[in-house]
Amino acid sequence: MKPSLLLTGYFWLIVAYMIFPALIVIPVSFSSSEFLRFPPEDFGLRWYGVYFTDPVWIAATVTSFRVAVLSTVIATTVGTMTGLAIIRSPTHAQAPLTYATTIPIVIPHIFIALGVFILALRLDLTDNEVALAFAHAAVAMPFVVLITSAAIRQIDPTIERAARVLGAGPFRAFRVATLPPLLPAMVAAAIFAFFVSFDELIIAQFLMKGSETLPMRIWADLRLDISPVVAAVSGLLIVVTTVALACAEILRRRAISTLAP
Repeated sequence: MKPSLLLTGYFWLIVAYMIFPALIVIPVSFSSSEFLRFPPEDFGLRWYGVYFTDPVWIAATVTSFRVAVLSTVIATTVGTMTGLAIIRSPTHAQAPLTYATTIPIVIPHIFIALGVFILALRLDLTDNEVALAFAHAAVAMPFVVLITSAAIRQIDPTIERAARVLGAGPFRAFRVATLPPLLPAMVAAAIFAFFVSFDELIIAQFLMKGSETLPMRIWADLRLDISPVVAAVSGLLIVVTTVALACAEILRRRAISTLAP
């Protein structure tokens, strides 16, 4: 057997292993049974209807959406500026700076959550959506830095220098020469940042007491009730997240291919 066939088979085996839980959740979400059961005995949209008509679930979804939008704005803005600063710093400093900004990816979120919780207690910012958005932005920003910095490396810096020579100030030169080709990568990074915030549970569990985000509502339901609504919500999140991240990856690749010489 050819090595390429073995490698292809190995790749699809790993993909199947990773998505196997989703292959179980989605069919269960269409069950009309009162209990979570696989394979489902009958099919319907009963639990999707319960989700869309339950004010508790909708309130949790709206809270997650508000926090994720604010977190995305913060992470995308700060992360893009950080990526620019890294790429325009001396070559020998770029790798250490990149490692420093991506530390939140490798640190367990419970440690970050504990530190944020202690700070929030000190500043009386518990159960505060803005504080939660800033905490989520810190976790999402490394993805923005990695995506935007890869795109920035492909942009010819002489274009911005030419704009400066022709009389444009630094901000205008950035806006007309660097921002347009960078924009697709920023949109892709923003999509990643949004779903990092929207799906985050541990930090929200530490900070939010009076109100719930959607992951908190799912976790509480699994602990206390295990309602089939959880499967319906999970099915929706799996589909929406998959589609959005696929779009983000397409935008990221298109941005890099467009900028490539």
